[in-house]
Amino acid sequence: MNNAPSRLSKAVVALVLSGAGATAIATQFVGEKEGLALTAYQDGAAVWTICRGHTAGVRPGMTATKDQCDRLTASDLGQSFDEIDRLVTVPMSEPQRAAVVSFCAYNLGLDKCARSTFIRKLNARDYAGACAEIPKWVYVGGKDCRDPDNNCRGIVERRQQEAELCRR
Repeated sequence: MNNAPSRLSKAVVALVLSGAGATAIATQFVGEKEGLALTAYQDGAAVWTICRGHTAGVRPGMTATKDQCDRLTASDLGQSFDEIDRLVTVPMSEPQRAAVVSFCAYNLGLDKCARSTFIRKLNARDYAGACAEIPKWVYVGGKDCRDPDNNCRGIVERRQQEAELCRR
């Protein structure tokens, strides 16, 4: 890690520095990035979403309580870690596992991720090269999120933060 200031929140950095597991890191990170929506909404790619990025079975008008969202998040993360652990064949640090779950499961989709240069490099133990792939994925619904007019600049920041977690 270089000496540049961290782009990660203090809470995520504290978890990483304390040696927390990937689930704790991902729960904090994904929670910060996805936010908590108790009513279904369409995300930037027009996918119906609720809670903290949950999409399975979500329909317009759905609502959930915070407790229901907490359970969905725990379940979604557990399933996502299971999938990532099958997809990635090399050892990863806990922050790397959290980054891969956020990037692949919550953004790219596991199928697209499985076919990506990111996973190919990661499984070749080219950790630096894999982490450098993350910031390239800045399109949502065909829009380039580097363009301020597209109103999705948060994706660019998220990719930078996921890449930072990946390098830890």
